[in-house]
Amino acid sequence: MRRPWLAATFSGSLGLGLCLGASCVDAFVSSPFAAPARESDAGLGSGAPDAATSELDDEDPRPEFVFGAPCVDDAQCDDGIECTIGVCDPERRVCRYSADDASCDDGVFCNGSERCELRMGCRPGPPTTCSDATPCTIDVCDEATRSCLRRPRDMDGDGDVDANCETGRDCNDLNPDVSSQAPELCGDGVDGDCDGEVDEADCQLPRFDTCDDPLVLSAAGSYVLEPVGAQLNYGAGCAPAAPNLRELVLELRVPAGPARDYDLLARTPLGELALATIAGCGGEPAEESCRPGSFLSTGESVSRLRLRSPAPGAYSIYLWTTTATPVQLELAELPASAEPSNQSCQTTQELTAGEAVTVSLASTGEPLESRCGTQIGDLYYSFTLAQPSDVRLSAQALDQLGLPRISLRNQSCAEPEAELSCSQGAVALVRHHSLPAGTYSAGLSSSAPGDVELLLELSPPTAAPDTDRCETAPELLANRTSQATFVDHIADIDANCAPAFSDAAWALELTETSDVLLTARFSPGDVGAIGLMEEACGVADVRACSRGGINPARVSEQGVPAGRYRVVLESARGLPATLTAAVRPARARTLVPTSDDCIGILTIPEDGGFFQGNTQNHDNDFSASCDFATPAGSPDQLLRLVLDRPRRVLLDMRGSNFDTLLNVRQGAECPGQELAGMCAVAVGEDQSYLDVQLPAGEYFLQLDGYAGSFGAWFLDVFLMDP
Repeated sequence: MRRPWLAATFSGSLGLGLCLGASCVDAFVSSPFAAPARESDAGLGSGAPDAATSELDDEDPRPEFVFGAPCVDDAQCDDGIECTIGVCDPERRVCRYSADDASCDDGVFCNGSERCELRMGCRPGPPTTCSDATPCTIDVCDEATRSCLRRPRDMDGDGDVDANCETGRDCNDLNPDVSSQAPELCGDGVDGDCDGEVDEADCQLPRFDTCDDPLVLSAAGSYVLEPVGAQLNYGAGCAPAAPNLRELVLELRVPAGPARDYDLLARTPLGELALATIAGCGGEPAEESCRPGSFLSTGESVSRLRLRSPAPGAYSIYLWTTTATPVQLELAELPASAEPSNQSCQTTQELTAGEAVTVSLASTGEPLESRCGTQIGDLYYSFTLAQPSDVRLSAQALDQLGLPRISLRNQSCAEPEAELSCSQGAVALVRHHSLPAGTYSAGLSSSAPGDVELLLELSPPTAAPDTDRCETAPELLANRTSQATFVDHIADIDANCAPAFSDAAWALELTETSDVLLTARFSPGDVGAIGLMEEACGVADVRACSRGGINPARVSEQGVPAGRYRVVLESARGLPATLTAAVRPARARTLVPTSDDCIGILTIPEDGGFFQGNTQNHDNDFSASCDFATPAGSPDQLLRLVLDRPRRVLLDMRGSNFDTLLNVRQGAECPGQELAGMCAVAVGEDQSYLDVQLPAGEYFLQLDGYAGSFGAWFLDVFLMDP
């Protein structure tokens, strides 16, 4: 909850809030998808005499506020939800909560406006829709301009609007070489320009398709190539395998005068590209002269070719493309340089600490096998430490052409086991504490052939955090939440779930065969992974990994033998996180054939358990505030939970085969009343999850489906002291 006097800044809750009064319940709720609360649901399980809503309209059918637990001042109205504003109502003497949507805004336009749902917290809004309901436009949301872009529908990508949208233009919407904008090509028997005539007198051959008609590049600048009608005449070289591969011929003319480099960059929004220099036009390109394309994060394909200090004369170049989409060429003249010699582990370039090196990855050498994979080869660097030192090696992208990658390695360099750590990003960064004296190598690559600034920094040796390596991993207390930091950590643990992320390790000892649930909650804006590993922490020692991109991340395994293990936590941005290892003695799976309503209800044992049921043959008995109303509703089942003291309860429905809804109810009589903030839905693989603090009392767990769904479900229940 946001205090009414705090600024509207969204930050995820990493701790459990305080709770005052028997009717007050504080919760962590994980629900990647949640429907807006319905008017009829306002006040369910609030613990207050009633609930109030504002007048609702079609644009925002949400309650303006809801009431909660009894209070005497605002300090008692913390519901643990960051985006709500809680005040103590002076007349009713109960907490009144209102939503602050602004605190949920993630700053991204195209994913829609995030909303604050009372009792549940920030939820994604519907993505920005740009559809104009007109089938003749392609509507996309453009994040750069924060607006909708609408392009005429062009099925074959030839630049002409489809014939069923605008008559008199494209006469073949399935052939990209035919349109009102295309030239009439001679001898193909096709009306290429859609004028109703075939091979008329002004027909022409495809441009730049042969060595007799190259695109002449005589000066730096921008060029546009139209691949319409081009064929594959001279061989595919390093071009992508594609049935519609086209080949264009370029001729670079180098004048007499001072030596200089020529840098050619080709890019296209559709398809794939490749470039190669040719010893003689019409021949097959040599493999070493080929530059295959790379994909950028924008979806563009790029290929880059650099001719270093060529002698005056004419040079033939092939450009391959897999579509008829225009190709943008940029030719730049640069200061003369030699081909980099550091293209293998045997020919490294020495780095000097504190001196940045600007590197062009247009020319690279042998590719390295690394945990952080890239699309192009590497350039190789080395440095020698006369004494143990802290090492910081960074590579920063200087343009928008790809994400640089650093692979720090020992002196053996080329072998896969030589890699000490790796990193990839707009700023790739590896750091090591007290790296022993000796010689080290670094491979520099990227996801695309961009320009990079590489910098080595050395400092006096310091001790690494004990969580930085599996060998020094501290003990992780079972059934407790620990704070995790990634400060001064690197991506260097072999047993991992996310190779390029910063990692940290803890030791987990099981004294008996146990069921284990690992959960990690990351800071807002961060994602990561959590994994259970064998003690050796080698590549083959991974037992279980969480699914990527989910917060909180979680992974579980039943019947883990007694022994020592490692818990490895990984973060994309290295921000603080929390870590919990829930452990209980291994239990057999419990089938729940009945528990349709309050008749024949099954009670969960004091130490939790793993339960399995199926709602398909049951009735729709109960509603829930986070459900999406359907005429038939969803069938449901109930489980009973009795707590003799306050407990932290973890409820995980992963493995269920439908979109689930999990709801916690409380009361001396079945089915009790829904508790505020304890209804979680999930769509897709992850399924409903709740991590809640509950006072002593009797509770009922509603196993339900979201928006009418039903099927086989699983529920893992772990009970811990707060």
